Amino acid sequence: MTEKGVKELQRELKAAEMRQRAEQREVVTKNRDFSMYAGPEPGQERNTHPGTRDIPDVITMPKKRPLKKENIPW
Repeated sequence: MTEKGVKELQRELKAAEMRQRAEQREVVTKNRDFSMYAGPEPGQERNTHPGTRDIPDVITMPKKRPLKKENIPW
């Protein structure tokens, strides 16, 4: 038997990878739920974020005000 060269081994590896990808593409998986219901799950409660008064020792930065003038560099 002759030993295979590097290029022949690379070709075989590439062919094996292509076969594996083709087999993976043929498998059909369900990736979406096309049910008629749109929105949060039934029975799921809406999470409310705690206010600053609910958490002790919290100092928050004041809200940013919009600039009264345009952003002109000069």
